[in-house]
Amino acid sequence: MSYQIAYNTSLAPARAAAIVAFMEDFYRTSDNESLHEKYVESFTDDATVIIGSKQAKGASEILPFRHGLWTQVVSRKHTPTRIFFGGEDEIMLYGGVTYRLKADPETDVYVPWAGRVVFAPQEKDTGVKMKFYHVYLDPSAQSGRK
Repeated sequence: MSYQIAYNTSLAPARAAAIVAFMEDFYRTSDNESLHEKYVESFTDDATVIIGSKQAKGASEILPFRHGLWTQVVSRKHTPTRIFFGGEDEIMLYGGVTYRLKADPETDVYVPWAGRVVFAPQEKDTGVKMKFYHVYLDPSAQSGRK
């Protein structure tokens, strides 16, 4: 499985290629437990991150939030599938993630998800950064229970 995300180029804004490349790298970073700082750098200093029922606002909350995402997990592999553009600075996307939980490291748990991202307006030399990231998922699937 790869991090290549499909999108309709005819409906995409001018910076679509940069956004798609950013999101592909973001999921590679998300799946590497040692890249906590790089994960946080994907967001503006005042960004809001919501994953399931958990939320963090600002870099000072996102870093411990990120650490918390790994407390029960041995490994994770995101499989983002498709991006839909809602203008220059907003996307919806969907895919899945496969976890290995510390409580049962022999069993994979697959969780489908969808997400909404709002990017900070691109300014000179700032690159792409998220100011809002919301992941929608089924918390019972995330725990390995169905």
